[in-house]
Amino acid sequence: MKNQIKQIISKTIKKLYPGIDVDFSVSYPPASVDADFASNAAMVLARITGKKPMDVAEEIANNLSRPSGTLPTLGEGKFEISVAAPGFLNFKLAPQALIENLNSVISDPDSYGAADLGRGKLAIVEYFQLNVAKPAHIGHLRSAVIGDSLKRILRHVGYKVVSDTHIGDWGTQFGWLLLAYKKFIEEGGDKREVKSDPIEKLNNLYVGIHQAEAANDPGKSVRILKDRLVQAKQEFAKLEKGDKENRKLWEYFVKVSKKKFDEMVELLELERFDYDLGESFYEDKMPKMLKRLEKAKLLVVGETGEKYVDLEKYGLGRLICVKSDGATTYEMRDLATFAYRYDELAGKKKLAWNIYVVDSRQAHDFRQVFKTMEMLGYDASISEHVDFGFMSLPEGAISTRKGNIIPLETLVDEAKKRALVIIKEKNPDLKNKEWVAGEVALGAIKYGDLVHNRKSDIVFRWDEVLNFEGNTGPYLQYTHARLCSILRKAGFKVPKVIRSVIPATEPGSSLDSDFRQNDKHVAGQFQPEQKLMRSLTLFPDKVADAAAGFLPNILAEYLFELAGTANAFYQSSPVVQEKDQKVRELRLAVVAATANVLKTGLGLLGIDAPEEM
Repeated sequence: MKNQIKQIISKTIKKLYPGIDVDFSVSYPPASVDADFASNAAMVLARITGKKPMDVAEEIANNLSRPSGTLPTLGEGKFEISVAAPGFLNFKLAPQALIENLNSVISDPDSYGAADLGRGKLAIVEYFQLNVAKPAHIGHLRSAVIGDSLKRILRHVGYKVVSDTHIGDWGTQFGWLLLAYKKFIEEGGDKREVKSDPIEKLNNLYVGIHQAEAANDPGKSVRILKDRLVQAKQEFAKLEKGDKENRKLWEYFVKVSKKKFDEMVELLELERFDYDLGESFYEDKMPKMLKRLEKAKLLVVGETGEKYVDLEKYGLGRLICVKSDGATTYEMRDLATFAYRYDELAGKKKLAWNIYVVDSRQAHDFRQVFKTMEMLGYDASISEHVDFGFMSLPEGAISTRKGNIIPLETLVDEAKKRALVIIKEKNPDLKNKEWVAGEVALGAIKYGDLVHNRKSDIVFRWDEVLNFEGNTGPYLQYTHARLCSILRKAGFKVPKVIRSVIPATEPGSSLDSDFRQNDKHVAGQFQPEQKLMRSLTLFPDKVADAAAGFLPNILAEYLFELAGTANAFYQSSPVVQEKDQKVRELRLAVVAATANVLKTGLGLLGIDAPEEM
């Protein structure tokens, strides 16, 4: 809606003031202003022309309000346009427009808020990058839920979206894991013990190999760890060179890890990934990338034999491609990944976005990669590091190496237990308590992350994540269930509401006439309905804004406000008990539409909306 208004204002200005380009905005006015949208176009134009802002505003408003064969119009009866000091153009949706929007929400709820912003364009989204042989924990949660939500949101506004996990299945850490596993076997460890719970056992081995205790001799502990580091590098070098034993062990580590990854995707109810092209996939593509860098004269050989791209003049230091021991770096694999996505994965599709949902600590690395690929001739402007803040525990940073983690299984199980207790208290007769508890638990966990601006840091606290009151996922889910309950009590399911309401609310119908009569809606008869209906009109813009900024919290915040408005409406306006048939039909339509938008919006956040709770 905002973009539509902006386009029409722009066309009007071009007709009235040919040759003048104006950069203005359309925004949501404060609650104290009786309007749905406001624009500063007249004030910006006044500064250019030297005219009074109010005069310019009146001129634009008059032309917008008057249908014409040459000048654009917002549509007769769609908006009530007014001017306010010092020169704002205010737009208020007329009752007819609210009714039409209401019908569109009810008749095709799945498509409401959809757009063609990304029509014919491809967006590649990388997220939930787990490492092989390491447990998924709450530190991985942000990438998982932000990425999954962005995939859904971008698709809703028209993009063809392809997802990739880019599993961490290559690198020096495998030298440590290989060393730890071999030491375990050499010291009499049983392979069957590992197979019984491979990720847990392999992670314990990984943590253990980084710990060295020498009683009363800290210096000895340091020497032990230094020796192990040398051995770990040697083991990884052997792996890179194709050592059969190390390769076989690595393949086993990857196999059990991918199985666990699939379980985590199912546990969190994420959409299935289109690709799981781990770092190892690019192993045979790195020599080609090195040759391209050499041909472009970007590769520099350092004093100790390392190879790097010099980015000092851009303030980005050096991008190390190959270490002095011959091992490739994570950044080198990122370069190969970047090229593959542009050259191969996109195919004939127009690549609009190459998105990395990775925490903000890697911002410098991505700047290096993007600049290097730009120097190779790629359009790096469409590559976006969708960074997010750091999640920590009250006792400190999350660290697999130190064992300071909360596994995702533990998080979800605990949330389900707490949700089930509350559901049993509130609705002991609910038939599918276990399923609802699972959806409420995931709603609490996901929304508890997505409601924050992704750039903010989060301290994970059980009592906050699993709070079922206030600005939480369960509150939104409960509001949706409450609205569905009203529809059931009224004897309607949503399809029946559509058939009974649409004929009664078409422009020109008796209900539409009642709704438009000034003496009625000004007096307040339909004010609660109008407020909720106006909130519904904002949904498409909020989805578009969330997509444009890669910010799911914009949508989350809107849904919370919508739920608050819906609950206020429920308290002030009886629906099932309403005697006036026309008013009852309108209120049922508003209830059905609001339930639809809450369900669709929560779905875009990756959250289910139970009809009963």
